[in-house]
Amino acid sequence: MRATMLLLLSLTAWSSPVAGQVAPRGPAASVLFRDLPRGPLSVEWPVTPRDSVVRDIKPTYWKEGALVGGLLGFVGGFLLGSAVCESGNACITAAILGGGLLLLIPGALVGGQFEKGGDENAPPSD
Repeated sequence: MRATMLLLLSLTAWSSPVAGQVAPRGPAASVLFRDLPRGPLSVEWPVTPRDSVVRDIKPTYWKEGALVGGLLGFVGGFLLGSAVCESGNACITAAILGGGLLLLIPGALVGGQFEKGGDENAPPSD
């Protein structure tokens, strides 16, 4: 019994009371991003950023498509609201706004499919 008690006391005496209170280390750099020495067969990577692709976004007719779609939706909402609604102007107004907003986004999406610019078959100007 004394040997077991002596062993338990020695285990608690040898452990440091502040061993569990060690300050956490900060984030370490990944192996992929560490500056490791290169060998003779390693490839030198260029310093250019990864997103160096030039954006080639040409103007489209999305605003005109949204306008046409919204106007068609307003007219369709007015016709549908005047035919269906019996409660008055609030119902017709909701139908007009709902129809306009419903067709606004598809009109913009359709108009965005067409590029603005000159005729492709026209001869180039000097």
